[in-house]
Amino acid sequence: MAEYAQIEDDGTKEAPGPYWHAQLEQAQKTFEKWEDRGNKVIKRYRDERDATESTRKRFNILWSNVQVLTPSLYGRPAKPEVSRRNMDRDPVGRVAATMLERVIEYEVEQFEDFDHAMRAAVEDRLLPGRGTVWMRYDPTIVADEQPEETQISGQAEPSESNERVDEAHSPVDYVYWLDFLHSPSRTWDEVWWVARWVYMTKEEGTERFGDVFKNVPIESDESTKDWQNSQQRKASLDKKAKVAEIWDKRTGRVCWVAKGYPQALDERDDPLGLEGFFPCPKPLLATTTTGSLIPVPDYCEYQDQAEELDSITNRIAMLVKAVKAVGVFNAEYKELARMLNEGYDNKLFPVTAWAALAEKGGLKGAVDMLDISNVLKALNELYLARDQTKQVIYETMGLSDILRGSSNAAETLGAQKIKAQMGSLRLRVSQGDVARFASDIFKLKSQIVCKFYPPELLVKMSGIMETTDGQDQQLVMAAVQMLKDSTARDFRIQVESDSLAQIDEQAEKEAASEALQAIGGFLKEAMPMVAQAPETLPMAAEMLLFLVRRFRAGRSLEGAIEKAMKALEEKAQNPQGAKPDPEMAKIQAQAQSDQMRLQHEQQMAQAQMQQDAQRIQMEQQAKAQDAQLSTQVEQFKQNTQMQIEQQRIAFDKWKSELDAATKIMVAQISAKASLDQAAQSAQQAAAGEMEAIAAQDDKSGALIDMHGQTLEALRGVMETLARPKTIVRGPDGKVSAVQ
Repeated sequence: MAEYAQIEDDGTKEAPGPYWHAQLEQAQKTFEKWEDRGNKVIKRYRDERDATESTRKRFNILWSNVQVLTPSLYGRPAKPEVSRRNMDRDPVGRVAATMLERVIEYEVEQFEDFDHAMRAAVEDRLLPGRGTVWMRYDPTIVADEQPEETQISGQAEPSESNERVDEAHSPVDYVYWLDFLHSPSRTWDEVWWVARWVYMTKEEGTERFGDVFKNVPIESDESTKDWQNSQQRKASLDKKAKVAEIWDKRTGRVCWVAKGYPQALDERDDPLGLEGFFPCPKPLLATTTTGSLIPVPDYCEYQDQAEELDSITNRIAMLVKAVKAVGVFNAEYKELARMLNEGYDNKLFPVTAWAALAEKGGLKGAVDMLDISNVLKALNELYLARDQTKQVIYETMGLSDILRGSSNAAETLGAQKIKAQMGSLRLRVSQGDVARFASDIFKLKSQIVCKFYPPELLVKMSGIMETTDGQDQQLVMAAVQMLKDSTARDFRIQVESDSLAQIDEQAEKEAASEALQAIGGFLKEAMPMVAQAPETLPMAAEMLLFLVRRFRAGRSLEGAIEKAMKALEEKAQNPQGAKPDPEMAKIQAQAQSDQMRLQHEQQMAQAQMQQDAQRIQMEQQAKAQDAQLSTQVEQFKQNTQMQIEQQRIAFDKWKSELDAATKIMVAQISAKASLDQAAQSAQQAAAGEMEAIAAQDDKSGALIDMHGQTLEALRGVMETLARPKTIVRGPDGKVSAVQ
């Protein structure tokens, strides 16, 4: 159990549960004013009003500024950039960087958690002033009965639990700005613990922490305090327990406590083993100073001007209502009211007392309109004041008219480019902070990937085997080993993020075009020099690789260029037409002769091995065929014996029936000698068949012939019996014979 220093530092020790409850309470008090400030900013951004403010008119400059800044800071999903720390000839580092970049890029593009977390964190940075995320490791473990051979090492890795990681993912969880806490500090380097609140149902908590979670009180989820009222929050959110996950950097342990439950739910050693220990990067922070990490929301920097803008907008709305055509007229001439009420164009209205109206000066004497010239002047002044106030806010935020999509048509292209460059200077700090935030996430993800993902999964996710570098198994194995070695990995490769601004989206295409132009220009200038002086080829090759490594678009070409340059160098070492040295030629001839002799011996040995293998295979096949033939003969013998037995039973039955019929017919009539002879022949044939069956069971051919003869004899007897009979009577009229 780790030792904990008490908050008051009085030298005593406390259990982790009460200790961390006290730490969390102290941190919440420290950030309480900032949380109230952030809630007001979000309420203003959402334009949520109470009953007293519903009638006032506003100009939501906060919403407008956030919509302009968001694509400037995070206009598209970030892409990882993994490269060698030193741009030299390091094929192992290059392959390792390519594999790691592909794995991270696959997770960023395949899953939406990273993009969602980044956008939410940037929004929290622009509104309350602090946004952060949380990293996890989420493997899919399956049972594996037998250890498998790894694709890289070729050796079986047995597992005691017979389980393996089939799939893995390192999710990026967004942390709501009110659910994140850390130790009150002046700078991020001084922060020694971080925590996040997680809301869990009774079932989820019991599954995670066991039966101890049944004693944790369940309450409504209060993670969104910017909702309109508690009734809406109570009706919309399920009741959950509020659990804090705390990472203590001093002790290297992680502790879980629940609100309303004094004891700790669980406590473990560092489960991830990250370099910075914390599972989260440094948060995106608004304005801070070196004396406090409590951010100041951007809206607070121009809050007075925003309130002035709202006041001017409200006055403009009131004056706009006063700008209307109203006046009075002489009640004697009721027709005059129709001129404004009906509002028809090009129409004359009749007047009954025209003479009296003309005598009083016509319409000028009968109608008097309200003078609104002063109102219009005031309205114009208010419009100018509002534009000036907006300009002050834009200058405070550093939003140029180019970024806002506003420009003067009379300006030249050069002037607009200068304004765009100068206008983006104020945003470069914020853009760099967002890029740093994304890079930190990629670094944490890369550490989790390299430490926990098995080699087979790294190779599979990266698809490195489909590239030219993947054909070299030793190179891929060395790259995987380097990724698993944290020290070598940190020394040789680095993980960063590309530009996230929407306005720089065209830069990738321009960089690729620039790389091709630079490579083509260099080859055009260098190839004639190499043709005239082949000894300059190594220098030209290094110069070309130096150029290619400086372009991100050219990294995929580096391996092919290295192979091509190596082939050219080998060819240049022995150019065609050069006069060979006799001694060198003799040595080479001897070496070639030895090599050919070794190759011949190897070929003979291989041929002998192939012959032996073929002989063994043929012997095995012959044995298998003999066994199969013996099985078939035995099976045929059994089938034949069964058929003979069935035929014997059928023949015995037929014989008994024939004997009975013959006795009856002999008793009734005196058959002719032909009938007796036929019956006797049938009996003799049947008896002969039975004797042949008993004597020659193992001779299937003779048995089949004898069986055919027996059937022929039986067929003759049956035909004789079936022929029409003639009854011969004696002198006394009685039957004496049958013909």
